[in-house]
Amino acid sequence: MRPRPYHAVLSARRSRAAGRGPRDRGEAGFTLVEISVVVFIISLVAALAVPALKKVQIEARSAAVANDLRVFAGALQTYVHERGDWPPGNADPGVFPAGMEGYLRESNWTRPTPIGGLYTWAPNTLQQGERYRAAIVLSSAGTNAVTTDKNQLLDLDRKVDDGSLDTGNFRLGYRNYPVFVLEP
Repeated sequence: MRPRPYHAVLSARRSRAAGRGPRDRGEAGFTLVEISVVVFIISLVAALAVPALKKVQIEARSAAVANDLRVFAGALQTYVHERGDWPPGNADPGVFPAGMEGYLRESNWTRPTPIGGLYTWAPNTLQQGERYRAAIVLSSAGTNAVTTDKNQLLDLDRKVDDGSLDTGNFRLGYRNYPVFVLEP
């Protein structure tokens, strides 16, 4: 048998190194089964992560609104303590109640709420057949609608009240707008 010339051996080695040799056919890349397994694992992780992310978002929005309501309640109660009565009403959503500019200036009163809509001062208000002497209503305004997501509203109720939208100081009022009652 005659030995192969040097350039033929070198050419064969280069072909195999570049992945073009006869032994490398069919071994390069991923199989359809491997790709399917990876896609399945990624979709499983996403299916578990999305509900957890939604829960975290709900809790964060609820905490922000609960904090706003506590700040507003404190400012309104300070006003009552200093002046002897609640401020007058009839303000539009997102507008400071008369006489409250100094008390609420550094608050989120004029900004949209984290759950949509705007804060509205509502003294002597009738909500779902009950009259309240002092309440804060989260009202829809224009295209900025308050959420109707029951999970969101129940989470907020658990943070500020009794966990029921039918009882306590946080409940659903007229047009199912959330109402935070300061004085029944």
